[in-house]
Amino acid sequence: MELKDHILNIVDKHIYEKAEDFPTKNIKIISLKEDPILISALFFDKENEREFHIIIDEEQKEIFHDCPSFLIYSDIEKKLCAHVIKLLMILQTEEAIKILKEIHSYKLTSEDFGSEKKRKNFELIASQCFEDKGSIIEGLTYLNKAIISEFDCEPTIKKYLTIALKNELLIEFFEFLKNGYKNNLNKYFKQNEVLIEKGFRTFLKTIDHYSFYNLLRIIDYLNSITSYKDLDFLSENVQEFKDMINSKNLNLKYFAIYFIKKNYEKLVQINEKFKSIITQNNLEDLKKQILSHFFEEIEDFCIIEKLKLMRSQFDVLGIPKEQYEKTYQNYKREIKSLEKAVYLKKFAFLKLLMDKYDVKKTKINFKKKRNIYIVDHNEENLQNPVYKYIIRKLGFFGEERKSSAIKSSDLGVNYFIIRELFLDDLTQLSDIFYYKKQFWGDEEYQIRVRDGFPLLRNDIDYSYEIEQDYSNENVMIIEWDLAKNPIKGSLINASSSQIMIPNQNNPLFHDLKPFDLCYCIKRPVKIEANTIKIINVITKCSFKDAIRSVSQGMEFIEGYGYPLSLVKAVIKKYINPFEAHKIVMHNPNKEFIPDYKKFMKEFQKFLFEYINEEKDYIFEELKKDPSNNVEQIIILLNLSNNLSGMNLPYSQIIGKIISEESTIDTFKKTFLKQIHKYIRNLLNKGAIGSTSVFNLRKMKNTPFIKYSKKISALRKKEFEENPVYKRHNTFDIKEIKKTYYGWNIANILKWVKKDLLSLKEFSKFRDMAEKLNLEITLR
Repeated sequence: MELKDHILNIVDKHIYEKAEDFPTKNIKIISLKEDPILISALFFDKENEREFHIIIDEEQKEIFHDCPSFLIYSDIEKKLCAHVIKLLMILQTEEAIKILKEIHSYKLTSEDFGSEKKRKNFELIASQCFEDKGSIIEGLTYLNKAIISEFDCEPTIKKYLTIALKNELLIEFFEFLKNGYKNNLNKYFKQNEVLIEKGFRTFLKTIDHYSFYNLLRIIDYLNSITSYKDLDFLSENVQEFKDMINSKNLNLKYFAIYFIKKNYEKLVQINEKFKSIITQNNLEDLKKQILSHFFEEIEDFCIIEKLKLMRSQFDVLGIPKEQYEKTYQNYKREIKSLEKAVYLKKFAFLKLLMDKYDVKKTKINFKKKRNIYIVDHNEENLQNPVYKYIIRKLGFFGEERKSSAIKSSDLGVNYFIIRELFLDDLTQLSDIFYYKKQFWGDEEYQIRVRDGFPLLRNDIDYSYEIEQDYSNENVMIIEWDLAKNPIKGSLINASSSQIMIPNQNNPLFHDLKPFDLCYCIKRPVKIEANTIKIINVITKCSFKDAIRSVSQGMEFIEGYGYPLSLVKAVIKKYINPFEAHKIVMHNPNKEFIPDYKKFMKEFQKFLFEYINEEKDYIFEELKKDPSNNVEQIIILLNLSNNLSGMNLPYSQIIGKIISEESTIDTFKKTFLKQIHKYIRNLLNKGAIGSTSVFNLRKMKNTPFIKYSKKISALRKKEFEENPVYKRHNTFDIKEIKKTYYGWNIANILKWVKKDLLSLKEFSKFRDMAEKLNLEITLR
């Protein structure tokens, strides 16, 4: 029995299919030990927008998983969700089958006393990230997640602060402190006062290194921190603050004046010299400068978060609201309109795909179940890969044929494209209209298909020859995908264990399209809410560059379009190149993925080069199952052209001569000798119709064309020696049809299924034979 059969003996088919569809890129294998098996993994489930832990412990006969199915159900058949099945699919087949055979002796649990299992998992991932300089910020994110409770978290806190400080990640350093103080970690921070104060002093020396936006963010964190933390350690820094106040650098001046104004009483208490350090002229000059900067940022269309931070800090500086509030609110409304425009552009792109690839408008019968709707998708549409792509981008989740569902909020936000896609009357579904009004207001919008055209990539544009060699340590490749929910004005994102979006301040931001492959900086600009990474894009890259870089070990985030994971799978020898080629060629999405044929061409070049370099290894793999690898063996031996025009029983020939000891060179010589021997035997026996396995026209440029005269002579002889029988006014061609020429003449005249011919029909048959210089024996 195969692994699939073992799985289907335990769970329903829809669970198996859901597991098959779960993206491998959204899984982190944290640790894996064999004999006995002990595997820990983290699943990022986009449908539930959360992470799930799995630990399979063969020795303890336990599977830990914090998925709702483990908590809700008692039967093993229902507890085993798509996450666990997917993890078993990733394991070696023998190991997975062994676990499934013994599954009823396993304890399936979601119990995690003190969240110890999850804490350990997060710490392991963090440690793995810290080994890669480009993943330090991601490592800090996981280390932060490891602080699940206050119990025994001081070593983790100290480790976080130490690593952040060592790598000069002061934004993360202060954000961690801000959140920690709010979450009652004060007593642990007191044990790390030296580190915290060292971080602050380091920051004072590097203020001018930060963008003004990042400075505002750090100040925002410090506003919370200083309400818990004393400032005694700054008593000797008066002159340093004075120098900053009088600096021409906006960062230094702004921070010094703001920080003193905000913490005036505390600072004066530790050193009275802080009392007169800011003159009225200093303050008024800064107010004018910062207000001017505020309006310039609005003119330059800056991100709303920056304006929010500046606005929140104006009170401390004494800037009256009437000087900026009206302009700010107008800009905020403009940003909201642009957010709607981003969604409308997404809808236009999806409508364009619907029209271009013949997606049918159907009824799917929305049925309310708590805060979601269960639907029945049209079977014909489910055969269309474009339809499946569209519904995923609108928020539908679950097994498409049985329990596909969508949240009320997603229906409301996507209302205008939903009504274009389905015939259902949504006007009676009040919760959908609540979410629609909340996002769109009372205005009705029309989708203009032409607005989707800019998101289609032009064929001639997708070729970027890259001269620069990008370091695998600092750079990765991302395939951008159309976002389900656009974040920060970005129509695209990518997902692995976290969601990634391009940096809005990057010059390429507005040029990026779904399915674009790009070189990106590994180290994120920022990680928001522990799950959203903001990434800097370097440049777009060609298929040739992407395949080359991945083959050389560069990390990548695979999207919906181009299966770069197959490059890695071939290089790592997880899959043979012929199987990889078959997967790429038969990708059901290839019809609508931009320039997929160009990707296939470059992938085939990569496979050709790989096969040439790894012939011996590939031959050893193919030898294990020669009967199912005949075509691959012929390609590997570079005999496809030499064997053109011959339909011989190659499987039988190969099976007789191949052995474990065969090398590729000796086997090729033996194989060719056996083919010559087979042809000579076939011609010597002269069996009727046996030469139909030869196509002399296609054999013209092969070494086997030397048999052409014998083949032609045998064909003529068998035709002329097999008679046509005359019976009254009919002619029986049953016997002569068994010959090469007889069958072909009958086929041309469309009489393959006909044995008896009339005189008129026989005359046509005879005329054609005469044109071929063939004589008919009539009896």
